[in-house]
Amino acid sequence: MRGNHHIAVSWGVAAVFAALAVVSPTALAEDDPQAEAASKAIQTHDPDKVDPNTIRGEDWTFDFQFEHPHPIVVRTPGGEREVYWYLVYTVTNRAKEAKHFVPSFVLYTDKAVLRRAGIFPTVYEAIKASRKIRFLQNAVKMHGKIMPGEGGAQTGVAIFAPLPRDSDRFAVFCEGMSGRYIERPNLVAKDDTPADEKVVRLHKTLALTYRLPGDKWWLNLDQPVFISKSWTWR
Repeated sequence: MRGNHHIAVSWGVAAVFAALAVVSPTALAEDDPQAEAASKAIQTHDPDKVDPNTIRGEDWTFDFQFEHPHPIVVRTPGGEREVYWYLVYTVTNRAKEAKHFVPSFVLYTDKAVLRRAGIFPTVYEAIKASRKIRFLQNAVKMHGKIMPGEGGAQTGVAIFAPLPRDSDRFAVFCEGMSGRYIERPNLVAKDDTPADEKVVRLHKTLALTYRLPGDKWWLNLDQPVFISKSWTWR
């Protein structure tokens, strides 16, 4: 999320949570201090009814290829075995000039838990050792210019901390794939809020939704079942 333009408010969460489950504002608020604003956005906006004339920014979108999320068991510094999740992806720049890539990955569960992709060096090394993917970049190294064409393609991994074991579904929001955005009123702005903070900038974001099979997925390391892929504004 970028500055005051992103206050964890997503008009696209409405469609995604419809696929996940109904999540109460109270439950959300326990995990995210700005969830009340998010719940209002969910209730009052439809991401599929955006006037094309209101779309701003540069008209480009990275070619984004991805593997479905995988679980991986890693022993923590405290000696415990934990199940982390990771998503391997490749971005290719189809534009004629280099574009700056600032990826942001956020995972929401149907239990109102949020996980932002992190560095997790131990997990990253475990993924590299098990997958043996050449030139697999961590989150830090993926930030930067993506040169045009297949030769400039970059492959990275988004890593998420363990999920609650009672999770049944989750969505991954992949931001930074496009230069397009829209602006909407800041639903929590007050009369004394600075003028530049009364508007929220929502970027074109890819939403991936999944279902976790069985009650013991964390023990059996079951693969998630893909539900949908869609573009939204976040």
